Amino acid sequence: MSGQRSTSWRCIVERMNSSLMALLRLIHILAGIFWVGATIVLAAFLLPAARVVGPSAGALMSQIMQGRRLQRWINISMTLAILAGFALYGIDSRLSGGAFGRSATGMTLGLGALLAIAAAGVGGAMAQPTGRKLGAIAQRMGEAQRAGGAPPPALVTEAEPLQRKLATALTIMAWLLVLSATTMAVARYL
Repeated sequence: MSGQRSTSWRCIVERMNSSLMALLRLIHILAGIFWVGATIVLAAFLLPAARVVGPSAGALMSQIMQGRRLQRWINISMTLAILAGFALYGIDSRLSGGAFGRSATGMTLGLGALLAIAAAGVGGAMAQPTGRKLGAIAQRMGEAQRAGGAPPPALVTEAEPLQRKLATALTIMAWLLVLSATTMAVARYL
């Protein structure tokens, strides 16, 4: 009877592990898709278009980033993707007795994780502080425009280097995330 109970228990644990792995993969993939996609759209489309349009794009960018809270959603998706990825890697490592981390798949996923963490670091150190400064400038420009005037030239001048810095940070992040996603996509086939 004791052997039968331990076999039943093992089956329950295996089903729980399988369900947990499926849930973690779903969270990791969906959060990663959002994080990568939002970063690419910002870097390749929205920010370049806003720079071409000029100060009048400030209202749209403010609405997207602050009104719609895109930055918060990017931060949430980034955190979920990284935490779920760590959990998946940890479970695979534990189930393999540590051999997973030494396998080609494990090393490739580890490289992808490092690239994603580097992207998060660039976001936290460069993109977010610069975005906050640009948001404050956009609010001041908006106030001037609502009062019937043009944006003060000093604010436009102050925004230009910040826009370049943000564009650089987003481009670096986008490339790091594309490389990370690439390693995740091919890792299981190595």
